[in-house]
Amino acid sequence: MNKIYDYIFYSIYKNTSVTNKSIPGWSTIFVISIIIAFNLFSLLIISDFDIKLIGEEGFGIIPLIIIGLNYLYFLNNRRHLDIIKKYEKTENKLIYDILILVYVCFSVFILFRVLDVKIKYPLTLITIIILSALIPYFMKPKKEKN
Repeated sequence: MNKIYDYIFYSIYKNTSVTNKSIPGWSTIFVISIIIAFNLFSLLIISDFDIKLIGEEGFGIIPLIIIGLNYLYFLNNRRHLDIIKKYEKTENKLIYDILILVYVCFSVFILFRVLDVKIKYPLTLITIIILSALIPYFMKPKKEKN
């Protein structure tokens, strides 16, 4: 399970580091934490958990706790650098990146659907996610020919 989580970090890091040169690690942690919070809130709503028990503060605290845990896992002791080095050598990255993109889009879609939000809003957000995921492929430096 750690390998999957690590590769999700790597894939998102690879995308964020193209446009965010200053703090790509923190940006990646923020994105992963929001996705996990979306998954958690979706599960709570689907399971008919009384959301009022969480309260407004809980909806702010839960993502902050997830961000803190992700910081400890990835950035503390610079573990993220080992993850990046490890997955740079991975083959079939495009397939794995597409699977992660589908997971992210599915997470967004499910949360909006369980909240009974009109379909145009999650589709708009998913379109933005897909377009932003394509940025690294357009900005990737071309290999020089010998």
